Amino acid sequence: MMPGMVLSVPGVWLLLLFSAVLVPGQAHLYDEHDPLVSMEKGARGLLLNSSSCWLAQFFASWCGHCQMFRANWMILAHDVKDWRPAVYLTVLDCAKEANSKTCNEFEVQGYPTVQFFNTFSKKTSDGIKMSNREPEQMRQFIIDNLEAQKESPPPACPPLEPISAPEVDYFFENNDETYLVLIFEEPKMYMGREVALDMLQYQGVSVRRVLKQQSELVERYKVSSFPSGFLVCRNGSISKINLQEESRAEYTGFLRALPGVRKIFVNLIEWSANPVDDTVVRRTINSSAIYMADLESSIHYSLRVEVARFSNLNGDRLRALTNYVSVLKKYFPARPYLRTLLNSLHSWLYKQRAKVVTYRDFADAVNNKDQENNAVLTTDANYVGCQGSKPEFRGFPCSVWTLFHLLTVRASQLGSEQTSSQEVLKTMRSYVRYFFGCRDCAHHFEQMAKESMSSIRSLDEAIRWLWLSHNRVNERLAGDATEDPDFPKIQWPPKELCPDCQKMIDNNVTWYKPEVLSFMKKHFSENNLSYDYLEDETVLLEKQRKSTGGVRAKREAEDVETNPEKPTISEAITPPLKAEEHADLLTVSKSKPSPRHRPTIIKMKSLTALKSQREEEENIVDLDSYEHHFFPSRTLQGSNSHKNRYAIHPEKMMEFPDSEFDQEAVRARLLNRGVNANYLIGVVVENGDVNWKGRWVKMLEVGFSRLDISICVIMYFLTSMCLLAMYLYLNFRSRLRQKCLCPQP
Repeated sequence: MMPGMVLSVPGVWLLLLFSAVLVPGQAHLYDEHDPLVSMEKGARGLLLNSSSCWLAQFFASWCGHCQMFRANWMILAHDVKDWRPAVYLTVLDCAKEANSKTCNEFEVQGYPTVQFFNTFSKKTSDGIKMSNREPEQMRQFIIDNLEAQKESPPPACPPLEPISAPEVDYFFENNDETYLVLIFEEPKMYMGREVALDMLQYQGVSVRRVLKQQSELVERYKVSSFPSGFLVCRNGSISKINLQEESRAEYTGFLRALPGVRKIFVNLIEWSANPVDDTVVRRTINSSAIYMADLESSIHYSLRVEVARFSNLNGDRLRALTNYVSVLKKYFPARPYLRTLLNSLHSWLYKQRAKVVTYRDFADAVNNKDQENNAVLTTDANYVGCQGSKPEFRGFPCSVWTLFHLLTVRASQLGSEQTSSQEVLKTMRSYVRYFFGCRDCAHHFEQMAKESMSSIRSLDEAIRWLWLSHNRVNERLAGDATEDPDFPKIQWPPKELCPDCQKMIDNNVTWYKPEVLSFMKKHFSENNLSYDYLEDETVLLEKQRKSTGGVRAKREAEDVETNPEKPTISEAITPPLKAEEHADLLTVSKSKPSPRHRPTIIKMKSLTALKSQREEEENIVDLDSYEHHFFPSRTLQGSNSHKNRYAIHPEKMMEFPDSEFDQEAVRARLLNRGVNANYLIGVVVENGDVNWKGRWVKMLEVGFSRLDISICVIMYFLTSMCLLAMYLYLNFRSRLRQKCLCPQP
């Protein structure tokens, strides 16, 4: 069925109304009843610096490919639920706008994205992406990554490497287990490791694998077939495990039933997300209308959620976004304030066309941060004609189809002879390629575009091409897990909406294309738009102005959360007006994390205080703050010192006001740079007394390390030698020339 359209009862399709009813839904694709952990309360806290491994799935509840992937993911979740706490499975719905920032941090650019995080991962980029989608392949992927962590495996994980003969001999001397199970198998087999992980939450038995190449153990136990299992007891008895079949399930069931083997209590991380009330309130709608609420929701979601997955926008992706906004500006029948926003957003993007645009800057433009004009876009997805019976059905994909059907019709109605016949379709193609989250859906659309889009020669053909392509998608997806049972995917439009559009010939639907084109132009015209369930633009504008009032503080809080090492504006160190105020205003706690830059430190204690109070905490000040305060026209960050990136020029130091300049503080800093502690601006300090002896020699050394001076001396010597060699060579040539010119006797 064509998204955005509701199949009506024959005879009353024009005025069909759906009564408002409550339809119980589920918590999108996954909920607290599944053996999963939700990341909604903090993905960083779960995936980073954890003693467990995590297999994380980032999905979008509306994504058809994610919905089809759910079955395999749930098979895996139940299959490895006993592997916890060594490894957990976790999920996050990126379709929720509240989660879009997290998905961006973990570099999620398509759905579903599955990443494996090793124990004690430090960065969001440490996730190992998994492309396999079959349960068995995903299970083996987990084992491979668990076994690869030889330096820091999960503390709860059993040994997965093959056992050696000496380990077998001394196993019961070094372990308290009652049984040792040896599973002999080929190197490429996973059963031994799977059974070991299955028994992770059980006490009294240890499972180890033995490879076929380990001839000593193979000969000792007279193993002739692989896989084979042997049970070694603490009392010394050894017996072959005879099962109906050599399978993981058979071994696991046998071992759990052994006397003395019992399940232990393990404190596991649970779902940890607030219960979600997904009750769907079915709206009263007119099946023959197009709802502006769906169209604005599509624009809102595409710009604020889909584009937000990319921190930086440049090149083809930025051009795709610019073209998308340009087409909306030209053909979308927007309300006044949205029209103003599209115009300003298009102008802003055009100015940035040769740059790298951050999404944060783009979001400021979308949200009209500067409030220069009365411009606003709805801030919530509010689906009406595209509403599904459950939150994961229809919604955004339906609204995207509806939007571009409308745009192709509007281009045909408003376009001129110079208008490209493929303008809207190329815009849709590039948008789907670079931004549409369901990558499987994007791939299928790209295949259709490659087949026939280039043959379109008129704007009317563009309308028919999109209609035909949409029906091809409906045909392909009819009856699968992505289909809403209340809105089946049929060939559209149905007879109830357009009696003359199709005919049945030999039980096959035959379309009468002139009637289809006429219907499409009428159905997707501006006159057929319904503005029901829309929030007034003046109300939206007032909400926008209130929300942008505290943007700067919110941004600063977000920066601290995502980058704790970056100091906030309120934490920035600024120089005081009086030297005695340094201790109060510029003290940095030793327990506070260091900033990302390496500040130049001035020690603020006198020589006497340093001798008598060595154990007190030093008051330190970032010299960068002094530099920018007193010398805003230059920077200290060009220094090449191997100990400190900042340099102080003696002549500039004299420009400090007397009340601000502390010679002992600078002397301490020079000591930190490797300069002799007794030197300060050509002055030698001995036992607290000033000695001017040798001040000119010492003056040359201020601000330079001994290595710097040594290199200068060496270079001076080499230069002198070169000049001397050149002089001797030229002198020799000159004498030789004179000798040759002299007359022979």
